[in-house]
Amino acid sequence: MLPIEGRRADRVRKDLVELGTHQAALFPRLDGSALTLSWVDELLFACLDKDWSTPADVFMHRSSAGEELRDGWGMRIGDRFLAMRLRQWAEHRGAEAALESVPYRPDRPPMLEARYRLTAVGDQIRRHGLDEIAQGAPLPVWGVTAYDPLAPWVVVDHGTAHQRVLRLGDRATQDEE
Repeated sequence: MLPIEGRRADRVRKDLVELGTHQAALFPRLDGSALTLSWVDELLFACLDKDWSTPADVFMHRSSAGEELRDGWGMRIGDRFLAMRLRQWAEHRGAEAALESVPYRPDRPPMLEARYRLTAVGDQIRRHGLDEIAQGAPLPVWGVTAYDPLAPWVVVDHGTAHQRVLRLGDRATQDEE
């Protein structure tokens, strides 16, 4: 049996890995040469289509993506984050926004105050990924910003034990080391 210090160190390492995995899910991903949505944004986009949906509808979407949002992410990100993230996407890039929104019940909590749907741009992003990192709605995450063209952080090796968050273009340098 490990001494108490060793068990604490193992627990701290496990906690840091879980935290890193959680934070990485908020950054866009580089799959080969294709730039794709963050894991959380991919789930949101999978729960949207051309019909209007409130954030509550997205959260309760009857699909594997909706189930992953509820069961895998609901307790981690919360409903206010989900509503905020939809609003960020709708406000990003104006006429070229990936989502459009309309007020629904402005006097209600964030999960019901607006409705959202994918635009043609959003549908294209959902199907084929991002043309450039600036196409994504910026999201501050622990001192950096996901989808920031000036500091383009991306996740590589998503879904593996070796996933990393790197600056776009740094992968070749990292792989050579």
